[in-house]
Amino acid sequence: MSALWEELPPPTIGGGTGGSGTRVITEVLSEAGVFMGSRVNRSGDALPLADFDWSWGKRYIAAELSGKKPPLRRMRRKFDASVREHLQGYDPSTGAWGWKHPHAYLLLPWLDSLMPRLRFIHLVRDGRRVARSKNQKQPGRYADVVFGAEAETWDEQVRAIKFWSWANEHAAEYGERHMDGRYLRARLEDICADPRGACGQLIEFAFDGSPASEDLVARAAERVKTPPQLPADDEQHAAQVEQAGLAGLRRFGYV
Repeated sequence: MSALWEELPPPTIGGGTGGSGTRVITEVLSEAGVFMGSRVNRSGDALPLADFDWSWGKRYIAAELSGKKPPLRRMRRKFDASVREHLQGYDPSTGAWGWKHPHAYLLLPWLDSLMPRLRFIHLVRDGRRVARSKNQKQPGRYADVVFGAEAETWDEQVRAIKFWSWANEHAAEYGERHMDGRYLRARLEDICADPRGACGQLIEFAFDGSPASEDLVARAAERVKTPPQLPADDEQHAAQVEQAGLAGLRRFGYV
């Protein structure tokens, strides 16, 4: 028996490290008419898929890193049920659909194997800012799996930026190598600097290259909110944090 989503156009999925501003993906795509779920929280996360990620993400990553096979059949059954719940209220005649949950980028290889035509928006924000965000759920959830027990001994911001660097490079490596035009990486800073240009790119990507009207792009751009500036950090500590995340900061153009 095929899953409901197998009878639909491929989805557009968004994710990134918590604190990166991934809410903008839901805001922009919803404005463009993409069904992003009827059950979403204040951050634009699709709750049925968020529940799935929280239940299975850690086990999947642990299996992937250890070279063991994750429980694919059980994951598939639970995922099918989550997507079916997510699609309640969706009108198939509208075509476009998807969801956003930050943790999705951590499961990107599996999602792509399951939905081989999906399109993925990977949102990145300067890891030095993310490390100071109040949202540290991902490092708290996954750092010990990725780095081992040593991660518990690290300064919170050091742990956060080390995880930020690993997770974003991991997703970028897969997307760039294997997704052949179905992977789009966007930096929050670039979206805020040029909302219209960035929104036009996001919408065009979600609709497989079809350009958006100027009116639609303008409406979507109004949903982009620049995050407030953070107070200055202690210089010595800031340098320590930057050094801990240097590989990712260089890769994504922040240093």
